[in-house]
Amino acid sequence: MLPPRLLRSVYLPTMLIALLLLGGVAVSVIHEGLLAGRAEAWMVLWVLGFVLGLPALLLVLPALNTLIDLARSRDNVPCAGGKIP
Repeated sequence: MLPPRLLRSVYLPTMLIALLLLGGVAVSVIHEGLLAGRAEAWMVLWVLGFVLGLPALLLVLPALNTLIDLARSRDNVPCAGGKIP
């Protein structure tokens, strides 16, 4: 298994490339859906919302978690077991 730091450096580019590939497929699928009609286009958009949205969340949520941890580490109050000065 890869160490966490190396895993992060491999995970981000891999997910970005995967999202770019999915985005390219999504554009062609939306085009085909629009040619078929409005109802089909809406169904395609809902499916693509999940197909592209969930991997995007996998990229955004770890970065957001890191920012939250950074903000919490600067607090004056210790997490547990310490005396407040």
